[in-house]
Amino acid sequence: MHKIIIWSVLIGYLIVITKAEDQPSSSGNPSVVSETWGDKLKKDLLAHYDRNIRPTQHYNVTNVNLKFTIRHVDIDEENSIFSVYGWIKMSWVDLRMKWTPSDYGGLQSILISSYYLWDPELNMYSTTLETEGTSYSSLSNVRVESNGQHNCTTRIHFKTFCEMNFRQWPFDTQHCPVVWGKTVLRDEEVVQLNAMPVDLNVLIHENPTWRVTDMKIEDHQDPLEEANRKFIGVQYGLSLKRRVKIFQSTLIAPAIVFILMTLANFWLPPSAGEKILLNCINAVILCVFLLYFTVQLPMLATRTPLIVLFFSNSLYLTAFSLIISVMVVNMVKSKHRNPIHPYVKAFVDLPGINVLIWTGNDSKKPALDEEDWSRELRTESLARESCSSADEATQAHVGIQQDWIRFAVVLERILFVIYVFIYSIMASCYLS
Repeated sequence: MHKIIIWSVLIGYLIVITKAEDQPSSSGNPSVVSETWGDKLKKDLLAHYDRNIRPTQHYNVTNVNLKFTIRHVDIDEENSIFSVYGWIKMSWVDLRMKWTPSDYGGLQSILISSYYLWDPELNMYSTTLETEGTSYSSLSNVRVESNGQHNCTTRIHFKTFCEMNFRQWPFDTQHCPVVWGKTVLRDEEVVQLNAMPVDLNVLIHENPTWRVTDMKIEDHQDPLEEANRKFIGVQYGLSLKRRVKIFQSTLIAPAIVFILMTLANFWLPPSAGEKILLNCINAVILCVFLLYFTVQLPMLATRTPLIVLFFSNSLYLTAFSLIISVMVVNMVKSKHRNPIHPYVKAFVDLPGINVLIWTGNDSKKPALDEEDWSRELRTESLARESCSSADEATQAHVGIQQDWIRFAVVLERILFVIYVFIYSIMASCYLS
């Protein structure tokens, strides 16, 4: 009797549990939840959909629209690598994905994973190993409209090779291409890429070094394509100009200063030893800048930058100015007993050349030197001849010394004009 009671209780308990499981749950069991319009639409659209078949007839071309938005750019100058951060938006029409919104509760669009839909399979061309072969169109979901319009927006970050030209450094503008496309059989015209215009004034995060100034869109032709295949692509030609405000203070200002120092050298008194010191200081400054260029610029630059040529040529001019200064100082301080060549003296005495000789009060200093030198000549002459004859000899030698001094001044003034002309040409060619 006891066993019968126990079995009766167990059977009753099992019956209660079974009925409780069969009743619907108030919390919403997935097995009995009503289907949404989105679920029904997605099920109907993908019921007989094959993602491997193009959305148009095999004899028609599928048009894919591209819109490229740049958020940030950067250039690795040493390795010639161009980095781009931004968005790529692709859109196309798939007539197999059309529906009537009224049949699905007025639903106008639906978000479907790109895994279930046809993929344009666009790739970057000439990318580095870090991004090579990446398909960007399959990395995000696709917004499908009721008229069959597909829109896919994907965030991108890729690196591509860019041939650098440092000829105008640091005022250079680099041209880096960005190519999108796919490789197809030569006899197939399956996809047509249509690049949309790009607005450079929106959604660009400023780079402290580079600024995007222009973007040209054109079809890309691959020169290395295979015989039975071809590359269908669009090339975005980006022009990036280097920001040069800092270089105006660190390069242009010092260049102007040492040019003025070199020119001021020719206006110092002919006998001033500071001329040699000034040229040596200029030479040291130029050598420091050339060492800076060696560290700053890539060693494998295709062409030497013009500003480097400007500083190196300025170093040559400074060395030549140093040689001239040594010659002038030696010419003025030497005691000349031989007169200057008549042709040279006639050239110095020309009316137009006399204007270059004017030095204000500088003529007093050579006069003192000549007085000391004439005193020595007078002492030597008194030992051999009368006082009157010594004075005549002294006057003759003083005239010879004055001719050499005037010639030194004329030489420096002419070199001043020549240097102004040379620096003007160099500045217009190298610093413009």
